[in-house]
Amino acid sequence: MKIRTLHHILTATLALVATSGVMAQTQSSRSAYFLEGSTYRHELNPAFIGERGYFSFPALGNLNFGVQSTAGIGSFLYKLPNGNLTTFMHESVSGQEFVNGLPNRFKLGTDLNENIFSLGFHAWGGFNTLGISIKSDTRVNLPSELFKFMKLGVASETGSQYNIDGVNMLSTNYAEIAFGHARTINNNLTVGAKVKALVGLAKANLRIDQLTVTASQDAWTITPQGAEMYVSGKGLIVPTKGETGNYQKDDYVLDDYGNRTNELKSGTKDQIDYDGIDFDDKNIGPTGFGLAVDLGAVYKLNDWQFSAAVLDLGFIGWKNTVKGVMNNSFEFSGFEDIAVKDTEGNKNSIDNQADRLVDDLKDMAKFTKEGDGMKHTTALAATLNFGAQYTLPAYDRLNFGLLSTTRLQGKHTWTEARLSANIAPLSGFEASVNYALSNFGSAAGLMLNFHPRGFNFFVAADMPLGKLEPAYCAPIGRAALNVNLGINFTFGDKHKRLYKVTNVQHL
Repeated sequence: MKIRTLHHILTATLALVATSGVMAQTQSSRSAYFLEGSTYRHELNPAFIGERGYFSFPALGNLNFGVQSTAGIGSFLYKLPNGNLTTFMHESVSGQEFVNGLPNRFKLGTDLNENIFSLGFHAWGGFNTLGISIKSDTRVNLPSELFKFMKLGVASETGSQYNIDGVNMLSTNYAEIAFGHARTINNNLTVGAKVKALVGLAKANLRIDQLTVTASQDAWTITPQGAEMYVSGKGLIVPTKGETGNYQKDDYVLDDYGNRTNELKSGTKDQIDYDGIDFDDKNIGPTGFGLAVDLGAVYKLNDWQFSAAVLDLGFIGWKNTVKGVMNNSFEFSGFEDIAVKDTEGNKNSIDNQADRLVDDLKDMAKFTKEGDGMKHTTALAATLNFGAQYTLPAYDRLNFGLLSTTRLQGKHTWTEARLSANIAPLSGFEASVNYALSNFGSAAGLMLNFHPRGFNFFVAADMPLGKLEPAYCAPIGRAALNVNLGINFTFGDKHKRLYKVTNVQHL
């Protein structure tokens, strides 16, 4: 049974990263941090006490998707004079223009959090939460030198050399069962914690310290250093070329005249066959287990409220792991077959260009299978949230907040500052308007939260600021997009509003 999404990750994305030497755990929209009626803001800080008890609509209680990048679609797609789109490989795209438009490092991240079921209730001297969710986090970090090599190739008659440093790819997919408890310690202080049981579903981790590409008129020689890949998944089948017999034309030795012989190059049989990656549908299941905790605190001081949280302190121990390495230099003949000219009978569609790029990148990922059925342990990406909130004394339904978020994830670490204005004009409605600035550019955020007695519906979105490409409705420059929505049902009496200054002595 082919799982197309994971198949693409392990072929196109893995190959892209492998040859170049992509919310981490999205909780809820950060627009919800200062909205007391928000059902799931305890995912941003476990010390936040819910307004009422609640239970979620199955699979739709809290659905969140986010994507971040240091470059937009305008860096890789260009418009032809006839209005059609083409890739940066097209002959009409100036090599210098393309290279100058690239960031120093291309970083891409996608996050998905789907709540299967969640429950919150007041008991045992505080507020308690129980949640079951599926989370997916994919990160890619590529140097611009890779794309320069793809576009320029042999830049002079004497040849060219490219040093592609620091390639990293990470994809973590797991299920989570979380139990949290928050309680008020005194008039000023509230604390909270969560314990999470984690079930690993699939994991891919790739690192390449350096790829040295020596390009001449006759051949391109690639020398890897520090190249390792780990892929984990129960039922995952990662065959070698020797097992499938699926060899490429550049796997064979050439004679003195440049003609292909029937002799395979040394080590070819042990190389991973990406096209043969599959899943045994009778053997799919958990591929690891782990634990994590969230810790948080909220402190009230007059009209100010300060909060701090550390999320996802934990690990997952993975089984059913395949290890791949690249130790030896090899010759590469790719990119020469990519049609970059419009000729009669070849319309050079953007789909054809993309497919050929992916195929060549897969041929460039000469990973040798070194181990199967292995075990290894990885840490989750921890998140730090620090918030400061000021409530207007004259109108306590309006407050202003500043939130600092940092994701600690090695080469994929990022940070964001978010300034928001939050208002609750009605007892059953509140909204947040905010502006965020991060490593991935700037974004404007909006959240609407309807929470009358018995029902809760919310929708939030962060949209990147800048020009959009109408053909794809995607940003031309950096992107930081997040969409969050949910439907829940509430019960019980309303908890006292933490932002109501006149009643703080009664909390």
